[in-house]
This record gives sequence, structure tokens and C-alpha cells, in this order.
Amino acid sequence: MFPRKTLIALWLLGQSAISIAESLPVNDLNPFLSGYDLPTVMPASLNPARLDIMEINYSVSNISLDQQTGIEHAIADAELHRWQMNYTHSINQYWSLRMELPYQSISGGSLDSFIEHFHRSFNLPNGNRQSWPRDRLLMDYSRNASNVFHLDDAQSGLGDVALRVGWNFDASIAHSTSLWFGLKLPTGNAAHLTGSGSVDASVALSAEQTTSENWIVFEQASLSLLGHGSPLSDEQKHIVWSGAAGADWKFITKMEVIAQLQLHTAIFDSQLKILGTATQFSIGPRYHGLKWQASLSIAEDIVPDTAPDVQFQFDLLHRF
Repeated sequence: MFPRKTLIALWLLGQSAISIAESLPVNDLNPFLSGYDLPTVMPASLNPARLDIMEINYSVSNISLDQQTGIEHAIADAELHRWQMNYTHSINQYWSLRMELPYQSISGGSLDSFIEHFHRSFNLPNGNRQSWPRDRLLMDYSRNASNVFHLDDAQSGLGDVALRVGWNFDASIAHSTSLWFGLKLPTGNAAHLTGSGSVDASVALSAEQTTSENWIVFEQASLSLLGHGSPLSDEQKHIVWSGAAGADWKFITKMEVIAQLQLHTAIFDSQLKILGTATQFSIGPRYHGLKWQASLSIAEDIVPDTAPDVQFQFDLLHRF
């Protein structure tokens, strides 16, 4: 009879032809806070074949909100595009290094009409979209009748680069757990909303459990320590919690559907929903081969007016 560790190793090697991360690579792309380090759901399982991983992610969010309460007033009418390259290097069966290199642009975009039709088709609210100019860029925040931030010209550039170290301290056939430590650098431009202007640190505890042959569930809890950023620096908080939970259903060979719920506490000391706690639900299919993996997903703000109205994500991953 094989030793237990040998059986686990053989099983993990078999999984290398499937997928390593069961989550969807979704960030809250609210332009006011997209530069801050709120970690996506990180891999909980180790890389059984110790392969390096190259991942290309493209995300687009569209937001159209006008909120006022007390002394605050915010307008967010924009489309944000993010291209991100992630490179993960397996040092050994316990430790991994990861670098995240984003490029971000913000503009009026071109999806307003499509999103209005999409929301009507699924009986979802359109808010004030139909009364506003199509494909307009306007990001504005005022406090005590004094303008704090204003942007109405399209911008693009390098985002904030992040470095992460992952420690997989628990691995078995039934469950796996990893701890990820992150450091995000202010390489973007906060005035152009391509970065936050702050040095951020984070720690994320990511776990997954195989409940049956076709089902995997996963969870993550994260703590972010935010440096002094801008453009809303006077209203910014420095400790933010975030979390996620979801399930991966493998319904046919090489294909699966992932659904997840994620949220974070407020980054700003504000009564406005757009600057407060946010909750998103995302769902999408994924195809995986021996070394390639691709996913497509959509995310909605299930608590209205706390996050972009809709986000689309495409992710392509290669192990080598």
C-alpha cells in the first residue's frame, strides 16, 4: 500500500492538468478606489508540478452614479479598463512569489447603451443612466461645497505594481490553505485615477475544500493596511477588511462554472454609498487544458450603488 504522502502527491499531480485557482479574478473597479490594494481571491492550493504561471487579465467596469448626503456630493460617470499581467514563480511546494503589473485607463467609454439594454433585458435597475449623456467621463467629489477632486479628461498609464509571497501551509486531498503577504507600490498616478498614491500592505488567508468529485468551495479573508493616498486623502481610512466565498462546479470535462460573492469595508470615511462598503456577485465559465486556462465572467453590484453597475472580466493563464 502506498504511503499517505505518496497518494496525496499523485492526486495533486493529477490536478495539475485541471486548474489551480478555483476563483474568478475580480476586483472592485470603482474608479475612486481601484488603485488601493484589495487582494483578489488568491490560490489556496499549491502548484503540484512547481510550474511558473503567466496570467493575462482584462477587466472593464462601467459606473454611472450621482450621490449626495449631508456635506458630500459625488458624481461617478466613467468606464475603466484594466489590463494586468501576473507572474507567479514556485520556489518549492510551500512558497510562491507573485508580481502583478497593471495598466489602467479611464474614459467615457462606449458601453453605456449596451449596459442599459442589458439591464432592461434582465429586469435590473438602470438608475439615472437614461437621463445622462452617453459615454461621458466625469469623476467629481465635493465636501462642504468645496471641490476636492475633478476629472473629465480621459487618462491612461501604468497602474500600481504589487508583489506577493504565498505560503501553502496546509495541503491534502480534501482541503488546502495558503497565506499571502502583499506589498503594493504607488507606480500609478493618483490624479489620473490609475493608482492610489499610497504604499499598501495586505495579508490574505485563502482556503478551499473539495466537497465532491465535481464541487470545490473556497473562501478568503483579507486585511489591507493602506498608506496615505490621494486624491481623497483627508477622507481615507487606513485599515480595510475584505472577504470572498464561492463555489466551483465542474459540470463537464475541462469545463466548469464559478460563482462567488465578495465584499470589502469602506476605504473612506464617508456617508456616500459609492465610497462605503461594497458587495459584488460574479459568475462565469472556465475552460482548462493541460497548461492553458481561460475564464470569462460578469460581476454585478448586488447592493445597489456601492460598486460599478457591471464589470466584465476575461482571464487567460498559461503554466510553463
